[in-house]
Amino acid sequence: MNAPAPAAVIKQHLIDPEICIRCNTCESICPVQAITHDSRNYVVDADKCNWCNDCISPCPTGSIDNYRTMPRIKAYSLAE
Repeated sequence: MNAPAPAAVIKQHLIDPEICIRCNTCESICPVQAITHDSRNYVVDADKCNWCNDCISPCPTGSIDNYRTMPRIKAYSLAE
């Protein structure tokens, strides 16, 4: 039996790099370790995120969107 194909459309929290102060609050509070970062950006892995929204209200700058719906092929990652 074949595994189901991944959904063509996903929901992903977006963290605005222009507003984010890189305080690491979101990454440290995420219960499923869905948020990672490099020297420039923080990114929410849509495949790991469980939509608990624990990261949104503690953000001191409000830089995390509730979520955006987008094609899976255009999901944001640290590689971008």
